[in-house]
Amino acid sequence: MAEFKAGVAATLLAIQKHFTGHQVTTRVTPTGGAHVIIEDVPLGPPYRQASTWIGFHLSDACPYDDTYPFYVRDDLSRIDGAVLRAPPLHGGQTFPADGSTTETRPAVMVSRRQRDQGSFAFESPLLKLLKVLKWIKEQ
Repeated sequence: MAEFKAGVAATLLAIQKHFTGHQVTTRVTPTGGAHVIIEDVPLGPPYRQASTWIGFHLSDACPYDDTYPFYVRDDLSRIDGAVLRAPPLHGGQTFPADGSTTETRPAVMVSRRQRDQGSFAFESPLLKLLKVLKWIKEQ
């Protein structure tokens, strides 16, 4: 069975520390990366839902690549009834339910790729996750 690569393991520790009190599910991929799901992340306005799960993949090159894309609950909706911004919010997607590749959960994909000259190499996956969560809440 594969084990997390060193960079992935260090990133997972930072994420788990930051999200203390939240259920954080991780599953190793065959190449030493990880599927990650964090449960009950607060949302609030402008969304009808008070919280969401957020899922993403850490490649075996972590932390030296962009963490992209992110996935959230499939029933995400705005209080004002406005349509979700598409792109970068894409409904009708799926994400591994428990980090496995056999079962999935319905999702909205949040496509927030960095485009500025490779600066993702200097942005930790945790920082990227926090930026994406901030962006979601500001929509």
